[in-house]
Amino acid sequence: MRDESAAEPMATLLNSARARQLDAAARTRLHRVAREAALLYPDNPDLQQCAVDAALDYLNDNADLDADGAEWHRIRDQEKRLGARVRQLAVMAVADKAVSERRAASAIFIDRMALRRWSGKRPNRRRSGSAKASR
Repeated sequence: MRDESAAEPMATLLNSARARQLDAAARTRLHRVAREAALLYPDNPDLQQCAVDAALDYLNDNADLDADGAEWHRIRDQEKRLGARVRQLAVMAVADKAVSERRAASAIFIDRMALRRWSGKRPNRRRSGSAKASR
């Protein structure tokens, strides 16, 4: 069941002054974009709204693909650098026993097994029986 409160900002956006300035064909196109965004991002109203907002900018000749593309590139590069930083901090903190693996993984929102791989450790495998005992 969809959260009705999530639909309210979208309805507001579709009925905004910027949307009302559009001709009928552009408004139809905007509503189609809104339906497509709801299918593309069913559990994320923020992304739906962002997609519709981008369509509004485009349809009102206010979009700048070059500037937005450059910003996206800058942010992806920043994400890579921040990822390398966080990975190194987590690995060192666990190695120095400043934090547990569980705590470090939780702090950086990753699976503990990924942290173990980063640290060069093998995952713990619990055995139901010894291989030697079955021989």
